[in-house]
Amino acid sequence: MKRIKKTIFIALIMLLWVNSFSVNGSDNADTGSGDTGKADRDKGYYNKSEYMYKVSVYVGLSDKADTKGSINTDWKRIGSKPLYVRTPSFTPNESIFYGKENKINYQINQRLSPHNPTIIVDNPPPPPITSGGNIASVKSYFGDTSSLNSFIDAFASQQGKSRETLVENITFTIAGETKRFPANEILPIKVDGQYQNKVPWLIVYEPVIISYLKDGVTTLAFTATEYALAQELDYFNFKGGTDGQYISAMTHSTLPNSIFLEESWFGYPVTPALADGVHWPNSRIIAGGGWGMRMLKANAMNVVENDTEYDYEYRVDTDVITSVRIHATEDITPDNRHESEEAYANPTKNTATITMSANGYSKSTEVVIPQGGSELVWLKWHTPSEPGDVNINVSISGNSAALIDGSSRRATLTGKVVDLSLSEPPNPTANDRNDGFTASMIPVKAEKISAQWGIYSCYWIPNWVWHPKWEWEAKWEKDYYTYHHSGGCKDRDDDGEDDYCPGHRRYRWEDNGQWVDNGHWVDEGHWEYYYTNYSASLSGKMDLVPDINVPTATEDTMKSGYGVNIDIQTTPTTNAPSSHVTQVQNVITYFPEFHFESYWRVLDAIGYGDFMFSENKYSTYKSRVHFSPVWYPDSQYPVYAEVIDYWTPEGMLRINLDDHVTISGSVFDDWSIVPKQP
Repeated sequence: MKRIKKTIFIALIMLLWVNSFSVNGSDNADTGSGDTGKADRDKGYYNKSEYMYKVSVYVGLSDKADTKGSINTDWKRIGSKPLYVRTPSFTPNESIFYGKENKINYQINQRLSPHNPTIIVDNPPPPPITSGGNIASVKSYFGDTSSLNSFIDAFASQQGKSRETLVENITFTIAGETKRFPANEILPIKVDGQYQNKVPWLIVYEPVIISYLKDGVTTLAFTATEYALAQELDYFNFKGGTDGQYISAMTHSTLPNSIFLEESWFGYPVTPALADGVHWPNSRIIAGGGWGMRMLKANAMNVVENDTEYDYEYRVDTDVITSVRIHATEDITPDNRHESEEAYANPTKNTATITMSANGYSKSTEVVIPQGGSELVWLKWHTPSEPGDVNINVSISGNSAALIDGSSRRATLTGKVVDLSLSEPPNPTANDRNDGFTASMIPVKAEKISAQWGIYSCYWIPNWVWHPKWEWEAKWEKDYYTYHHSGGCKDRDDDGEDDYCPGHRRYRWEDNGQWVDNGHWVDEGHWEYYYTNYSASLSGKMDLVPDINVPTATEDTMKSGYGVNIDIQTTPTTNAPSSHVTQVQNVITYFPEFHFESYWRVLDAIGYGDFMFSENKYSTYKSRVHFSPVWYPDSQYPVYAEVIDYWTPEGMLRINLDDHVTISGSVFDDWSIVPKQP
């Protein structure tokens, strides 16, 4: 059966080739880390510069549509099929196979079929890992409403409609009224700083990498989901073996790691990245690898437009680590003694030096890396005390084989420094009411609890070999002999024979030398590389309790209107030197009365890894407290915390914690009126 399916699949590809081709929102995306390595061109291969994004756009069918409902019933997809957005830097050939659906539909029906795609040309940032991009730029691009509007226009063109008619025939429920609404109340149009859309919009995006299979004919433009489906259905084998393409490092590791959901939306699970080089199972990729989401809320205000120039986001007054990955196209060694005997006798330096600077901090790092290898190089620095932008400059000197992200010798990265303290909750009062309050689920967000990185070192391993050089060593000596004159011999004893021949004694030079080996010893050793592994991990625990000044609290139960105290203890561990990591520096807490968004408190560090609320200016006792609203219903009162800013060369580690107290009654129950004592 699998062979039949594979034959049909290939036939569909061939059929496709003969057709022509047409050419402040909330974000939910994160990325892993790692290295793509090198494609092996005698097998299957891919080019990191050839990437696209598959894009689907959904509009909420009511003003109440949010990420907690069902995307299949509460939202409507605009367009009959996804579109592709690519850069102008390459032109796809006409033999590429494109999958028809997005991850959402593939999860409903795991069919993989071809189609003629709608492709628009723009300047989307490269996907992380596979193409050397970073998640901040990707989130900014898809969070920019100009991108959203260009996608809406493309979907309208796909169906031969205007952007207005695309939405005017859809029935929406807004303010309790269900009907068709004018397009200017639905489309994301901005007037005086506020968007006019009365319903939310959602972008679902998936990075696409072009792969060239070893038959020299088949070319695929697949998402991580489609590569996993093709492997699962036995259409192609991207792994090893006689029929293998040997590109699974991309299809089953770096591509699903590139983007994944940071938070559970619409019931889709958070499926965080696996360690660099670890292959995802097909089912895990299909469930949650290689996709992100971005939402523009209804009537949104203060939406940040097109901040794709930012590579990183940091907090004010914080120790951070910015790293770049250095690739080696040839061996980068301490010196060049391996090149020749002359170089061995007079070696010159052969390392590469990476210099990084930011906000007055600078560091130069010498590296040695084997050919085809890579290594993280970083700068540990402190952010300004005021929000703003910071440039991080990177340059390489020395060995020309060293390249930043495998492509350049110089780069400027931009960090956006933000102030978390600007969204503290308002002061609750006794007159506050919220009769329509419904509790929200505690957010489920991605964590990064461990990181691994390493440093190459290089040592010369000698191997002395005798190089012979045989040479003749001459030794000239005199050889004496007698020269006889002709006719001068006499028979002196009369025996009839000449027994005396007068002559002259003479000599000649003869070479009685020998062959001598005048060779020499040559060190034909080699450079040996060693990789020192480092790691870090983060854990923690959270205790939420009624404030000590609550008179009627019992253990973890209290009345609404009173305050709660928090104690978060974090445990960062590492085997690396202190120059490789920072401390845990920030904890942000979110509260149920604000649906775990809009407002938050940044905790104070009161000891190494220990955090509490800052002193509340509305507290009579100046306590480290957060006041629950007096209207909060009898139920659990949960607080959610994000522990962040534990930086390593391999990125920031973070964990999510939560705890609760129980609300029973309100502060009004503790009030009483008694006669004044005389």
